[in-house]
Amino acid sequence: MFKGSLFERLTPEQHIEITSGSEDALYTSIALNLSRIFSTNAGSAEIALDYGRPDLDNMQLTVNESLNAIEQKSRLTIVKYEPRLCNVQVKMRKKDLQRNEMSILIEGYININKEMKKISFKANLFKNGGVKVDKYGI
Repeated sequence: MFKGSLFERLTPEQHIEITSGSEDALYTSIALNLSRIFSTNAGSAEIALDYGRPDLDNMQLTVNESLNAIEQKSRLTIVKYEPRLCNVQVKMRKKDLQRNEMSILIEGYININKEMKKISFKANLFKNGGVKVDKYGI
C-alpha cells in the first residue's frame, strides 16, 4: 500500500490524497520529488552536497557541452535520489531553450505490481526560479 514518500508523510502542508494502489499517486509522488531535486541548487543541501540541479549559470563550456553536462549531472542525481525510477534518461531539446528557461525530459521505468512501466516527466525550469514537473506523454 503506497502512502507517499517519507517527506510527503512528514510535510502536512503539501497534503496529497493517496489511495491504496493508485498509480496516479505514485506518479504524483515521483513528480514532487523531481520538483524538489530541480528546485534545489546542488551544494546547498548540507548533508548531501550532490543533491539538486547542477549549476546552470557557471558553465564554462560550449552550448552543446553545457547541455550534455546538465543532462549527465541531472541523470546521476535522479538515479541516486529517486530510486523508484529505473533506466533513467535525461534529455534537453535545444529548440525548446529560451533565455533563462528550459525544459528537461526525464524518461524511465517504474515497477508497478511487478511490471516495469515506462514513464516520462517534463521538468520546466522558469527564469524566476520556479520549477514545475508533470507526467509527460507516452
